[in-house]
Amino acid sequence: MNRIRAVDAGVSAGVIVAVGGLAAGWYGVDRAVPTPRTPVADHTYRVGNSSAGVDFRAPSGWDKVPSGRADVVRFVHPSGSSLSVRLTTGMTDFDTAAPRRLREFAAGGVDAHFTGDIRGPQFAGRSCAASGGGRSGECAVVGHSDLLVTVLTLRGPDGAAPDLTALVQTLRED
Repeated sequence: MNRIRAVDAGVSAGVIVAVGGLAAGWYGVDRAVPTPRTPVADHTYRVGNSSAGVDFRAPSGWDKVPSGRADVVRFVHPSGSSLSVRLTTGMTDFDTAAPRRLREFAAGGVDAHFTGDIRGPQFAGRSCAASGGGRSGECAVVGHSDLLVTVLTLRGPDGAAPDLTALVQTLRED
């Protein structure tokens, strides 16, 4: 009986060491291979794909970083601030879709609440305040035809804040 417990304990210890080693290795690789950054150039950026997409101008002084998804474009600022633009297609009812997006923020650890309206030449919707992970910021959920665009920026106490209204003004369906 003691031998079985010893074997079980040995197997458990081995699994714990293996999982810990994998986690440490992943952390080491993540630290050793920095995320590529591309300084924002004076041109339009696109979220989406060739069949359904939205073009916009990103704020200068920020860097574009890979998101791994066509429906999300991410930017970071040297101060540690972050900016993400997300496109959802197939929207049928903005009044239902907009609050759902805030619930998705909450599921990801970001608390947000609507603060007012925001309007651009093509896209219009609601502005919001957001906070999560010790950072705060602004957000917007705007729509046009069947497209829903969500813009979220979070920053630390000394972080840079992009002009959210100016970014919404540049959103164009292509």
